[in-house]
Amino acid sequence: MVRCPHCGESIADGQEHCYACGQHVRRRRAYQHEHRVNPLVFVGAGLIVVLVLGGLLMLRNKAAKKQAALTAAEEMQRVQDSTRRASHQWQTMVQFARNDAEARSLVADLDAIDSRFQSVRMRVASHPSPPQESIIRQQEAGLARLHEAIIILASADEDKKPEQRDSIEAGKQRLEALTRELGTTQ
Repeated sequence: MVRCPHCGESIADGQEHCYACGQHVRRRRAYQHEHRVNPLVFVGAGLIVVLVLGGLLMLRNKAAKKQAALTAAEEMQRVQDSTRRASHQWQTMVQFARNDAEARSLVADLDAIDSRFQSVRMRVASHPSPPQESIIRQQEAGLARLHEAIIILASADEDKKPEQRDSIEAGKQRLEALTRELGTTQ
């Protein structure tokens, strides 16, 4: 049996006040021992919460990645379809240009301009300087643009052909000017 710390009278377990002196006698250790909670319960509960939240985040990330992959696949399919359609249209236009007499004549003119340019290039710029490299790149890009313009001209409506012809003529003059410029650079 436990005794009152104030008067020494016997007190029963769980008694809060001494019957002899009236002082509060409940001991803290006994009180704490009665209400003590196992810390493993808190650790276990925290661990469960962390695992559940982690699992939810992983599921959310997995779903987001899956959605992104589906969206990317759909976009890829759309781009491939668009590319196929554009390629088919371009091939049709190229075939149409091959059968067009005006387009064949313009291509022959471009081939003549390119031949003169290549002749000047071989004579002047076997090891081109940076300015000469710039002229060569401009010439190659101009030739490619004019070939495309000729294909577009061959398949264009009659009301748009004069504008396209003027554009091609200006491009041919620009290529001839580049040929002269290459011949004068050092």
